[in-house]
Amino acid sequence: MHRVTVVVPSYKRPGDLSRCLEGLDRQQYPHFDIVIVARNTDEETKALAAQWLASPADYGKSVAEVSETGVLAAMRAGTDAAAGDIVAFTDDDAVPRPDWLAKLVRHYEDPRVGGAGGRDVQPGVPVKPGCAVGIVTWYGKLIGNHHVGDGPSREADVLKGVNMSFRKPLAIFPRGLRGTGAQVHFEVHMCLRARRLGYTLVYDPDAVVDHYPAARFDEDQRGKAVPEATANAAYNLQLGILGRGGPFRAAARLAYAALAGDRTAPGLIRLAAAWLRGERAVVSSFFPGQRGYWQGLSHWLRRPERDERHSANVGMGDPV
Repeated sequence: MHRVTVVVPSYKRPGDLSRCLEGLDRQQYPHFDIVIVARNTDEETKALAAQWLASPADYGKSVAEVSETGVLAAMRAGTDAAAGDIVAFTDDDAVPRPDWLAKLVRHYEDPRVGGAGGRDVQPGVPVKPGCAVGIVTWYGKLIGNHHVGDGPSREADVLKGVNMSFRKPLAIFPRGLRGTGAQVHFEVHMCLRARRLGYTLVYDPDAVVDHYPAARFDEDQRGKAVPEATANAAYNLQLGILGRGGPFRAAARLAYAALAGDRTAPGLIRLAAAWLRGERAVVSSFFPGQRGYWQGLSHWLRRPERDERHSANVGMGDPV
């Protein structure tokens, strides 16, 4: 039976973290442990973590500290401390339902599955029956919808950080992404890497965490267009999608980014439509978004595929 380590990065949200841990405490899957990752300067989280460590439980508990900013440093430290052969991730502002781990782990009975994730239910947001979830189209559009997916389990290209898991050898985190906190779209890099190595990723809408999106403490503010955050997200996404390989797909992605653009970083066509509708937030996102796209392209042209340094070590025939 698989052993799972749940990694929970947390920063200055002790109330949210406490609620998350209550959800993890109710997990029905018997073979798991939890690693909380706290910033070394975050005394609130460290105090709560110390109280949590002192309380008895049927599962293993540990706390890792990091000095580096950004969610990826925290996730990397948590994964380094993981004892399980599967590493699951959730956010401190999410509450996993009791059958969350059990629903994720069942997919790993298929050796082709490298990662599994599920739905993050958000207050007041209904499902969208039949919608695509976690897909990168041939022309490079990222379709999310992880929070509104329903129906049966199915393959995906990208899982969502608040509700995802990997076989431990595949939990390799990208370096050099932009952002001091959220580092938006890091999942694209991780998941497309696993896909390039030949593994299947599964989205299971029955594996649920209840997500209560909380305030962030960096330039990326939820629901607010901040130019630097827009540029960072566009850079990270562009670099991740261009890295999936193939000149035709790369050219299609560049055309899509320039003409249509993504949800928070419009291209020329979306800019024109937003201008006519008077959508100032969309218009103001155009230049920082395009700047991020072109900076991502510039980086990719200088270092195409060089971040695949681990790919020779993990493949379909390797024991995982």
